Amino acid sequence: MKKIIPLLFIGFFLFSPFNSHAEVSPITLAEHYTKLNNFDAATTEYKRFLFFHPNDIQVPEIYHRIGILHRNQGLLTEAINSFRQSVIRTSDKEQKSEYQIDLAVTLIANKNYDLARLELIKVLFRIPSDTLYKRALLLQGVTYLYQFRWEEAQKTINEYTQDEKLAALFQETVNPPYKSESVAKFLSGILPGSGQIYAGNWKSGLNALGLNSALGYVTVDSILEQNYVDAVMWTYFIFQRYYRGNLYRAGRAVEIFNEELNRSIANNILYRLQEIITSH
Repeated sequence: MKKIIPLLFIGFFLFSPFNSHAEVSPITLAEHYTKLNNFDAATTEYKRFLFFHPNDIQVPEIYHRIGILHRNQGLLTEAINSFRQSVIRTSDKEQKSEYQIDLAVTLIANKNYDLARLELIKVLFRIPSDTLYKRALLLQGVTYLYQFRWEEAQKTINEYTQDEKLAALFQETVNPPYKSESVAKFLSGILPGSGQIYAGNWKSGLNALGLNSALGYVTVDSILEQNYVDAVMWTYFIFQRYYRGNLYRAGRAVEIFNEELNRSIANNILYRLQEIITSH
């Protein structure tokens, strides 16, 4: 009887659910936590696997999964570093291309357009499967769109697809109705605030007009009252500051107008591309 009790205890320990949980691999746990959207716990389990199996054949894929988890959490720098590790550690060309495309997507999200395009060029030179090649080509065109480099964007996207609506949208980039910074500053130099109004910023323009008019009135009134010291003080220390600020804001208003115009054109092209992709 004394011998049976230890054997029963050992059997209970070996086949208990507590011991079976201990045998679950970190990858399985990570996949489970990912389904629960517990990304921190999933990342921890993947890193535990990497710590105990640094030379395992699954290491590149694990780094790739960690990158996706970081990206889902908005941790773009950490995601980029993990994706780079997955690219470095795999020798499979098709897998490397897939990882580089995910790296490029994250770099685009982080507004590193030139670095993203570099990764995509590497993919295109490798000539992967048709699906990955087309995807890399599309993303390369997207990087040009975000930088408002219309000619390069059109050339690249035309290699991806031919579409009449896209062609019409790109036609709008030939002579877009940009505002001139020099014209805005010239107008505001003559009549403060008119440059901002020319650029479509009525609020800033009317504010500049009112403020500079009031300061000009006080300066002229000081001269008429022969308070020359006050006139000099108002002119050199107050009026000139706001007058020059008015010129700067006129130029800035034009920059904002042109940037919003470019962004609107780019968004229209991206929206059409999305329509094309979802229709296939």
